[in-house]
Amino acid sequence: MGNVKKRSLFSWLLFDLANTVYAFIIPGLYFSVWLVSEKGWTDQQLGLATSSAMVIVAILGPWIGRKSDSSEGKKKLLLIMTLLCIISTFLLGTFSVEISVLLFVISLIGFNLGSVVYDALIVSVSNNENRGKISGLGVAFGYTGSLIGFGVATLLQNNGYSYEEIFKSVALLFLIFSLPAFFFIEEKIVSSEKIKTSILNSLNIVIKSWKHSREYEGLTRFLIGRFFYADAINTLISGLLAVYLVEEVGLTPGDSQNILALAIVVSIIGGYIFGKAADLYGPRKLILTSIVCWIVSLSLAIVATEFDQLWLIYVTGVLGGFNIGGIFAVDRVFMTRLSPEIHLGEFYGLYSTVGRFATILGPILWGLIVNTLNLSRNVAMGSLIVLLAVSFYIIKDVSDKERY
Repeated sequence: MGNVKKRSLFSWLLFDLANTVYAFIIPGLYFSVWLVSEKGWTDQQLGLATSSAMVIVAILGPWIGRKSDSSEGKKKLLLIMTLLCIISTFLLGTFSVEISVLLFVISLIGFNLGSVVYDALIVSVSNNENRGKISGLGVAFGYTGSLIGFGVATLLQNNGYSYEEIFKSVALLFLIFSLPAFFFIEEKIVSSEKIKTSILNSLNIVIKSWKHSREYEGLTRFLIGRFFYADAINTLISGLLAVYLVEEVGLTPGDSQNILALAIVVSIIGGYIFGKAADLYGPRKLILTSIVCWIVSLSLAIVATEFDQLWLIYVTGVLGGFNIGGIFAVDRVFMTRLSPEIHLGEFYGLYSTVGRFATILGPILWGLIVNTLNLSRNVAMGSLIVLLAVSFYIIKDVSDKERY
């Protein structure tokens, strides 16, 4: 680790665990169920709330990334965004449903903008030789957070606690596990420049950042390629995979949850192995390998349903889980290869923008195929395979040679 202190590294890893507790439990599971099943909102209304937050994040991501590259550093901004997420999560269900939805949107904005800053902090806790391993450990810690959050929420629910109390418990878990990051991460300040830019100028910063990215070989091409694989993967993990397993495959909700839980466990292993392998073989080869595995995984799901070979669904769950941890561990390493440290926050803002727009457009594409065109969910799954293939074609010629 060179001169990086163990407590600094551990605190960075622990933050990944902390924010994944929120990501898995609040938007991924319990708030959605509370809003639709208990409060009578529609899937479309929930999707509109989520998309609204993602549009704001897509616009503000490069702005906060650029701010974090200044002499003030990243930890202060990370603290502000984290508190924004924690406080709004703690208050979910306390007021009217409409206010709770607004608080949910605010929590999503705080979480996602905080992730922009957090990802860029990887250069403070790693070096060129071990960055893949550290990123993989972060992903492994993150999915461990999913298990912890799921366990706590299930325990509370089984003992008669309400959704509102589950929301508060998630906020407290996020607070507890994130605190070490603000005390012990020793940030590497990469610029002495003070950047003053208005939040009202954020859209202009997005445009300028895209133009700026073209000055660095391969960066723009990688971000475009990332859009296509993030589109496919985020479409599934936004909740549509659970719907697919029940409605298309014919599993019970319990069996569906068991497969998803298995995928989470495997993703912990996948994140660590892929991250470590990226240090040896480079992130490009690992991302391309993961994309191919995703194509195989989704193809197996189609075969399983079309030919009634349901045992293949478990193979799909294991393969998909292993690679979801892997691809997100490796792609942030790729970003550090393509971006100079002095602009890493700015370009992680673009990285976030790409992911957020993918989160918006993917479910719209799925809904267009299934609900508007009245085609099967397997056709929708096939469209995701096409997106993955496009991503492979775009990224395959991007060099991951260390530049800066």
